[in-house]
Amino acid sequence: MRPQMILLASALVLSAVSPRPPANAVSEPARQRTPEQDRRDLLALETGWLAGEHNAAVLDKILAPDFVHPVVTGDLLDKTQHIYYATKFLPPSNVKQRFENLKLRLYGDFAIVNGLVVASNEHGKDVDRSVFTDVFAYRDGGWRAISAQENRVEQLHGPK
Repeated sequence: MRPQMILLASALVLSAVSPRPPANAVSEPARQRTPEQDRRDLLALETGWLAGEHNAAVLDKILAPDFVHPVVTGDLLDKTQHIYYATKFLPPSNVKQRFENLKLRLYGDFAIVNGLVVASNEHGKDVDRSVFTDVFAYRDGGWRAISAQENRVEQLHGPK
């Protein structure tokens, strides 16, 4: 057996037989979750997502492993597919985005965020609007997006 394998095997055996603290032992204090803190965390996550929506590292942290993104083609993109398309197809560099009318609803370890993303050109003129729904789950100490869907807002015109 190679020395590295012996060290690994020894470490595994030691970890299996090492005394563990009792289940009721006090460890590092966990941050207390409150609805207010969850709201702040989710709004920060949404803001980070909007700013980093074409950055693979940012998306990898925000999206849960089981993330699903229904898109206009009728496909259901998984996390890997979403990151691929988001980083391959970039918007024009002169477009800036912002949120409008965010609505956040908490349901324990789940949350839904609805709102509008408004895109403006370099002159500040609004050039596109999308309405979205993002669904989050609280897992492993943090919020992760499990589903997202957006639709372009069409301007309806009355009779001429």
